[in-house]
Amino acid sequence: MTDQRTPDLSDRMRERLAGLRRDHDKGQAQLQRLMQEEAATRDGLLRVSGAIRILEELLPDDAAPGTGQASDGAAAAAAPAAANSRPKPGPRHVSVP
Repeated sequence: MTDQRTPDLSDRMRERLAGLRRDHDKGQAQLQRLMQEEAATRDGLLRVSGAIRILEELLPDDAAPGTGQASDGAAAAAAPAAANSRPKPGPRHVSVP
């Protein structure tokens, strides 16, 4: 009777092994897809942050959002003087995909 149980056990072990290998292959494929998605997301973020940096450099300080710029005439008159006190960056050519 021991001989009869061995083939059944062996068959079940082979089936289980095949199932585990399939699961492993699926997991590897999913991991590869996620890694590609992560790389694409990082590339996109890098492009966006570069575009942000360039636009921040091109915009005058008084036009940047959140600067708390006053709306009275004195602040408006002082803005050109402050803008002229430091050199402005030259024109830049930027291509954004």
